[in-house]
Amino acid sequence: MKKYHRRIFVLLSFLIFLSVPLTGTHAGNHSQKQSLQWIPFYWEGDTISGRYIGKAYLYVPVKIEDLPDSFSMQLDLGTMETQFYGTPLKPYLGKSGALAGKLGSFESDPNALFTDVDLQLGPVAMKADVWHRANFGEEIPRNPVQPNKPIHIGTIAPDLFRDKILIIDYKSSRFAITDRLPAKYGKLPAAKFESDNGIVKLPFRIDGKACQVMFDTGSSPFPLATSRERAFEISDSVVTDSLSGPLWWGREITFYGLEVTKPIELEGTAFRNGTVYYDKEGLWNDIYNSLNVWGLTGNAYFLDHTVILDYKNKLFRIK
Repeated sequence: MKKYHRRIFVLLSFLIFLSVPLTGTHAGNHSQKQSLQWIPFYWEGDTISGRYIGKAYLYVPVKIEDLPDSFSMQLDLGTMETQFYGTPLKPYLGKSGALAGKLGSFESDPNALFTDVDLQLGPVAMKADVWHRANFGEEIPRNPVQPNKPIHIGTIAPDLFRDKILIIDYKSSRFAITDRLPAKYGKLPAAKFESDNGIVKLPFRIDGKACQVMFDTGSSPFPLATSRERAFEISDSVVTDSLSGPLWWGREITFYGLEVTKPIELEGTAFRNGTVYYDKEGLWNDIYNSLNVWGLTGNAYFLDHTVILDYKNKLFRIK
């Protein structure tokens, strides 16, 4: 069963969203013959409802300040703020004066902000402001099952890519951050998307109708998730799958899956129909309505593709 700090479905953090500019060396000056600095990621598997899902979470190896250990953070474009989880981070605050000194008014506000944190993502060094989410995450085991495995310590959110271009190469398990669109992607069709505090809403066509669908890399296994009513409209109404467990921040939820029978398209790319999910209690309906989206799409539709998210110009390309 999934551990509570790992999220399969949309993470909507209704903390106060702080607009802070990202500074660091990852931006750089790029010539027309720019070479991308690729950052590796890896897939973390999980067993849910007795079934092992190999590509459940998209994790990025990260080095933090002067800390000697290796860490991982989930690349989660369905949340708003990059954050460290307070529980696994706590032992390190006493070991790194540099990191502790960058934490704001922690005593008066445990969910304070680390400012100008040095992060190393693969070959890319950057500085970022990172939220401290107190009393969250898992304690580090004294005798870990996999001693050399990176310690999962937080979430990478769209605020790290503000006014940048994010390129995710799923087949090669890597991504890049750049200021300019590389020439080899310039001729790809571009779909204009809307953004809500960094949350990307893609212009899908579902059964021939224009629909805004949230793009959420924290929803790895599922092509589509929506309300029960909309799920029935595009399927044969026969439940073919179910997933139950603490699938959202520790809360027990049951999701039902239906086989999609209607066409699903995005800027000329037609997807294999796949499965659409809805939650039994309708927990997510208010979230869909508040964002004014049809539902969400995760990584499943894009595993054979490269996607390009131009946050500055709000353009989405798929290769």
